[in-house]
Amino acid sequence: MPKPLRFLIMPILCIFTLTACRPAMPEAAGAPLPSGGQTAGQLHLPDSEPVPQPQAEPEPQQGRMIGAWIPYFTVEQLLSSPDTAACRSAVNAYLQGLKKLGVNTVFVHVCAFGESSYPSAYYPLLPAAHHHDAMQIFTDICASLGLSLHAWINPLRLQTEEYMNAQTGDSTLSVWYRDAQMRAENLAFWEGRYFLDPSADSTVKFLRDAVTELVSKYHPAGVHIDDYFYPTAEPAFDVSDFAASGAAELSAWRRGNITRIVQTMCEAVHAADPAAVFSVSPGGNPALNYNTLFADVAAWAASGNCCDLLIPQLYFGYQNAGCPFAATMQGWYTMPRAENVQIAAGLAPYKIGQADIYAGGGSEEWITTDGIIARQAADVLAQPEGAGIVFYHSDALLQMPEAETAALDAVLRGQ
Repeated sequence: MPKPLRFLIMPILCIFTLTACRPAMPEAAGAPLPSGGQTAGQLHLPDSEPVPQPQAEPEPQQGRMIGAWIPYFTVEQLLSSPDTAACRSAVNAYLQGLKKLGVNTVFVHVCAFGESSYPSAYYPLLPAAHHHDAMQIFTDICASLGLSLHAWINPLRLQTEEYMNAQTGDSTLSVWYRDAQMRAENLAFWEGRYFLDPSADSTVKFLRDAVTELVSKYHPAGVHIDDYFYPTAEPAFDVSDFAASGAAELSAWRRGNITRIVQTMCEAVHAADPAAVFSVSPGGNPALNYNTLFADVAAWAASGNCCDLLIPQLYFGYQNAGCPFAATMQGWYTMPRAENVQIAAGLAPYKIGQADIYAGGGSEEWITTDGIIARQAADVLAQPEGAGIVFYHSDALLQMPEAETAALDAVLRGQ
């Protein structure tokens, strides 16, 4: 059996989420949404009264993580007050609401577009953070509530030219951007947005050092990345870099670049804190990961040196025409993995009551069928080798209809 991970400290379960075969996440404020994107709803702040301690909890399923992704737009709203005490109060109330639902692990989005919501020598500070240190605030409050905290970052995606021009300070990224030669050497540009160049040695070193800084300073339970790797499959994105590499085949070369980045980040996390977990949430469609994002997830799982935990985004209904939930889940859970690599499942409460435009004949399933998330949670928790569940996203989890919440609670509590 694989040794227990640090994120399994809490004795409950876990869950995760997004879209159909390719999830779409909202872009930064002021930037255009990608096709199929959605805007964040009004932030739901639970009652700030202390959560009463239950008198007799049902025996939880041992060693399971119940997780929630707290996305960047929620972090920004929680930090929207210039008063630090008010922000701490908002974060505390929000996390108490998640804990009341059974969440024991949170993945907090602290660097979504190359701007961190904590002081960093490598990233410029996110303006919406109002100079608050989100990592310290979440670290303190998660510790007080007994929640496991994982710092979620996007490794390659940066900002639009407009936002990059407005950045100040002397962070590594800011220095690179302001110098034309360094910008050309270290950054890539595609369809209005900058990215760290996936093939550059400087990107590997940058991410290694940035992760080392993050873990060494805050000691989170883990560092987490999602599936924003190559932004396009078009050869024009990196035609000159590929030609200079001497590699024979573009797709294989790109997959090698992403594997090098992921492995380096994993090694950096462990070097800074051997107890910390490095996790990746690839898209739920393996073919899309391999052929479009150039993420060789099967190789990562088999190698044992690229990640500790995989959380595929199983954001599909049971009737999804391309990736039906049951079969897709089984494919992930039967994928060969090194002994030290665990697997959890990402589920999508944000889809409840919404048409799933990528699901083909199953597009109305989330509207016409009740209790999908509870049913999926039960299916995931029935997997004997599973690490748990993570939900995308925390706002959607808190705002589920009462009947859906009750059905999920019955599964999580084993009733």
